[in-house]
Amino acid sequence: MATPSSDALPQSGSGKSQKTPGEEGSGSASPQQSGDDIIVFYCPSGHKLNAPSRLQGKPGQCPHCGEKFSIPSYEDDQVEEPVEEVAGTATPAESPPALPEMTLQTSDEAVRMALAGAGGSALLDGPLQEDELLQRGAAIIDGTSRGLVLTKILSPSRPEGKFTTVEDQGQELIDPASYDRYDDYAQAIAGVDTAALASAFHRFRPLLEEAYAQLGYAREDFDNALIRSLDVVIATPDIPGTVAVKPKGGLYVFADPALEALPSLQKQLLRMGPENRELVKQQAVALRSALLAEESPQ
Repeated sequence: MATPSSDALPQSGSGKSQKTPGEEGSGSASPQQSGDDIIVFYCPSGHKLNAPSRLQGKPGQCPHCGEKFSIPSYEDDQVEEPVEEVAGTATPAESPPALPEMTLQTSDEAVRMALAGAGGSALLDGPLQEDELLQRGAAIIDGTSRGLVLTKILSPSRPEGKFTTVEDQGQELIDPASYDRYDDYAQAIAGVDTAALASAFHRFRPLLEEAYAQLGYAREDFDNALIRSLDVVIATPDIPGTVAVKPKGGLYVFADPALEALPSLQKQLLRMGPENRELVKQQAVALRSALLAEESPQ
């Protein structure tokens, strides 16, 4: 699929939605390693699941049947049940029932589980409790690729305190204390494991493309939109120190027309202050590299 210049996001398998094969079991099946840092195990109802190995021992919930459980560990004792034979004839294996293919409508729990080990902070936990996570994610990527800030799609808490300014040599500048309101947000973004995020993207990529197509775009253009959204963040100008603003219609706008003409997303990053802005930009660079690296294990 086409991407900007020579950068191309690696394809995941056949490009079709991943099927989770069903296996019979009582929930006591031992975990197996599948690829790098991914474990395969069974829920108590026998559904075959996978999760990052860092989640061993943590609580989970089956996206197929809703059963809650603790994700097993490699160290758990492995018990093999003998297969009974009659008159020297091996018991034929029964074909397990096929599980339904994961869809956009049934993917939320799987997405939450996949992102549970990505880090961040409690500030990011709230948005993960929303429904239609992949649809919302596709809409956010569409908006950020066009430089927009779409706060109504995922509802993060607003920063505490008010926007304030200080006067210096006849200019009204953003008060550095206003930058501090965004410290927790920048730290939360900086704490996200970009490799885990890229791995989750590769796993849910076909469904994300489907959600993107529902917005009226060609699904094959989703990769370009994702890279563009990161490039918008990375291209935010580096303005050292405070920035001059001026009141307009009950709000403040940037005094420099060139800054005021920037996309909304970049202007929001400028309002966060140089240190917070740099943290966010570094994460955008890291995520871009992770997405364009070798295909993550499924």
